[in-house]
Amino acid sequence: MEKTNNGDKETLSSIVKEMAGSRTGAASTKHWASDALWFDIPAFASKGVQPAIKMFDSVFSSFKSCDVSILESETIMSNNMGIVCTIQKVDIIFKNDIAKTLLVRQTDCFRKSDNNEWLLVHQHASVPSGEGWDGKIIKD
Repeated sequence: MEKTNNGDKETLSSIVKEMAGSRTGAASTKHWASDALWFDIPAFASKGVQPAIKMFDSVFSSFKSCDVSILESETIMSNNMGIVCTIQKVDIIFKNDIAKTLLVRQTDCFRKSDNNEWLLVHQHASVPSGEGWDGKIIKD
């Protein structure tokens, strides 16, 4: 088993919180690798940063406000790879004053670059289909 660094776990957790709080495409992708692969809501996939920036900016422009709370978080590490799995509650007010709350499952996969910078290489977000999920993870 490879030795992991708790500082790296804290770094990845901070990056994920920063991304959750961002409201522009540039801020949302600040820690992305140039070849990052992204699967998002609505059904959307992109390879590379520029399509994601364009999509984020388009989505954020329809919001009056957006508040994200991370309800659950788990980080899995090795020396040069890290995965952060979160359950996020997203409270949105659109510019037309319609309010919506979503529970989102998100997985952020990072690799450590040659200069020791953590870069997101894959992100997958989803809103579970159906109603009534409370955001809880079933544990043994």
